[in-house]
Amino acid sequence: VANYLLKSLQGFQSKGIPIYAISIQNEPENSNPTYPTCSMPVSTEAQIGLKLRTLMNSNGFQNTKIIGYEHNWVDAANYPVQLMQQAGSAFDGVSFHCYQGSVSEQAEFTSQYPNKEVFFTECSGTLGSDWWSDIKWYMDNLFIGSLNYGSSTGLMWNLALDGNGNPILPGTNSCGGGCRGVVQINSDGSWSVNQEYYAMAQASKAILPRDEGGPWGQRIGVSVGGSLSWALQVGAYVTGRVLSTDWERYSIVVLNWDDSASTTWNPQPVEATIEFRGMQASATYTFPVGVTTLWWYAPAN
Repeated sequence: VANYLLKSLQGFQSKGIPIYAISIQNEPENSNPTYPTCSMPVSTEAQIGLKLRTLMNSNGFQNTKIIGYEHNWVDAANYPVQLMQQAGSAFDGVSFHCYQGSVSEQAEFTSQYPNKEVFFTECSGTLGSDWWSDIKWYMDNLFIGSLNYGSSTGLMWNLALDGNGNPILPGTNSCGGGCRGVVQINSDGSWSVNQEYYAMAQASKAILPRDEGGPWGQRIGVSVGGSLSWALQVGAYVTGRVLSTDWERYSIVVLNWDDSASTTWNPQPVEATIEFRGMQASATYTFPVGVTTLWWYAPAN
C-alpha cells in the first residue's frame, strides 16, 4: 500500500501537479458494501504511515504531509489519538468529517496533541433542507466552529452535482435523501450556487491573502461577552502582508443566529462593541441576523 501511494504522488508530480498532503485511507472505520469503503485498524494505518513517510523522504516528497484518520468527530478521542501514539513521527496531523459527533470533540484530540495539525475535510449538504438552517449549522460547526477548535481548513465533499444529487454510484445508500453540491449544474448547461457556497464564500473573505503572493489569514483568539453572547458565534483572523511596513489586516466573521423563530421568522439584530488589543472601538456595530465579515488594519504587534 505504501508503494502504491508513493506511485500516486509520483504520477501527479509527472503531470506538474504538486501535492500538499496525502492520507492513507478515507473513513477507516466505515465498512459499507453499497459503495467503495475499507475498514482499517489503527495499527495498520500506523504501519503504512511509517513506511510511506520513509519512502516519501527518500524520493523527494519530504515536504508533503501525511494526514491520518479522515473520519467523524465522534471518535476523536480514540482512533486519531492512538494513531499518534503508534506513529506520530509519520503523521503531520489528522482530519475530521461531520457525519457523527459534534465539532467540540475535535478538542479531544487537540488537547492531547496541540502541535499536530488538524483539518476539516468533509461534509455534504442534503437535498430539500432549509437554507437558513443550513447556513447556521455550517457557520457554527464548520466555517467558524471547526476553525475555533483547531482546524486550519473547512471543506465540503461535492463541488458540483445536478438538482437530483447525481452522478451517484448505482445501488449505493450513501447520500440518503440525495447529496447537494456546492454548485448545481442544470440540464441546459446553466448553473447556480447553493447555501454551501455562500457559507464558504462569506467565511473566506476573512482569510484571503491581502497581497498578491501574500500569506493566508491565521486564526487568532476572540471572546464574546454580555447577555446576548449566545446569539453571536465569532471567528477572528489576522492576515500578514508581503511588505513588513504594511499594516496587517484583522478580520472577524460573525454569525448572528437570533431569528427568535419558534414558529415564525422574527430576526433580532444584536448591537455589539468591538474591543481590539484591550481598547474599545470608536463605534458599536449592529449585526443583522445572518453572517457578517468585518476587517480593519493595524500595525503588527
